[in-house]
Amino acid sequence: MSSVNIVVGLSGVGKSTVLEKATDKSDKEYEVINYGDRMVETAKDRGLVDHRDEMKDLDVETYKDIQKKAAESIVEDSEDGNVIVDTHAAIKSPFGYIPGLPKWTVENLMPDKLVMLTADSEAIFERSQEGGRDREHDSPEDIEEYQEVAREMAATGSVLTGAYLQVIENEEGKADEAAEKLVETLEA
Repeated sequence: MSSVNIVVGLSGVGKSTVLEKATDKSDKEYEVINYGDRMVETAKDRGLVDHRDEMKDLDVETYKDIQKKAAESIVEDSEDGNVIVDTHAAIKSPFGYIPGLPKWTVENLMPDKLVMLTADSEAIFERSQEGGRDREHDSPEDIEEYQEVAREMAATGSVLTGAYLQVIENEEGKADEAAEKLVETLEA
């Protein structure tokens, strides 16, 4: 039986690392799909953008339609196996927070499990300062607020779909432990 699972977390939380380790540790096969990448592919297929940066220039209705179509294509992929959707529960904009998993998206995906990866706000801030990474975090306090908002939005996704919600702390230097918890959650 195939499944759709969603893993959310802020940039710098270590989501990619934990997902890679979890898929290596799991006895099940999972296809990890980055939701943002799928949206860009969908928009490119329609001739609307040439690269990710142009997504922000789309009008709201077109953007929502692309979110919906990207979710539909992920659901189609899940018919052939287990899928983990890598995305954000919240997106910070100059005008406030917007849902990364709006109602029409999360209800279309109908995940079995929704997992939020968190980390210490100081650790995320330090990671965001490394190697010239372009991150949206201004301070550890900003990150703390951002994680709280993302947690609330992830919980809302759980309420709308009935999916289990698990919050996993990715402690500094313990990505293997976070990956083991993720595997336990996905396979429970």
